[in-house]
Amino acid sequence: MKGILLSFIRFLESHKIFKFNVNEFDSRLKLQKYVFLARFYGLDMKYSFSLYLHGPYSPSLADDYYHLDNVTPAPLPEGFRREDFLALVKGRDEKWLEAAATILAVYEYNRNISRERLIDIVTEIKSSFSRENIEKTLEDLKSAKLLDI
Repeated sequence: MKGILLSFIRFLESHKIFKFNVNEFDSRLKLQKYVFLARFYGLDMKYSFSLYLHGPYSPSLADDYYHLDNVTPAPLPEGFRREDFLALVKGRDEKWLEAAATILAVYEYNRNISRERLIDIVTEIKSSFSRENIEKTLEDLKSAKLLDI
C-alpha cells in the first residue's frame, strides 16, 4: 500500500497539485483529503477514515506517510480516473478540501439524506464554515457527479 501512496504523492506533485512535506500540518491535512477523495475516482488504498476535527482522517494513512523512506513506488491502478480527479481538486485550498471530504463522509453514512439535512449536519460539524460555503462546495461535488441529491 505504501508503494501506491508514494506514487500518488508523486502524481500530485507532478501535476502541480501540491508538494508533500510530512513536517507541515497543512500538507498532511491536504494529503489526507486527497487520498479520501481519490477513492471516489477509483483509487481506493483501503484506508479507513473517521470524522475528526478537520474532516475525514485515517491514522493508518498517517502512519504510512511518516514511513515512506526506502519504499518502492507501485503503479497507480488503471481504474483511477486521473483527469476527473485532477479537475475536481486542482486549485482547491485546504478549506475546500476539508468541506468537500466532510460532505462526502457524511453522505456516505447517510445515503438517503436530503440535501437540506446534509447541509445542516455538515454546517453543524464544521461550525467555522459558513452555510453558503458548504452549499457551494456541495454544488461543486454535484457537478462532479459525486453526489446525487
